[in-house]
Amino acid sequence: MQLENFDRLEEKLRQTVELINKLKTENQQITTSYKQLEDQISNFQKGTKSSDSEAERLKKESARRERDFERKKKEIRSRLEKLLERLAPFDT
Repeated sequence: MQLENFDRLEEKLRQTVELINKLKTENQQITTSYKQLEDQISNFQKGTKSSDSEAERLKKESARRERDFERKKKEIRSRLEKLLERLAPFDT
């Protein structure tokens, strides 16, 4: 009877050790996955910041080009008006 109890205890200990080893392996896998996800999130955040910076730069560039366009448009209009004024005497 005592030998049977000892055998059962030994089997339970063996199962417990197996379970602990299995849980350690799972924990390592989860930790690895977690670190990979953290890295992906970090890279995504860096990419987002980079995209935001690029979008801001493009927005400023677009505004600058629009101002240049408006300035050139006014200059052309002014020059055309002056040319038309000079041609007005020949219009009769």
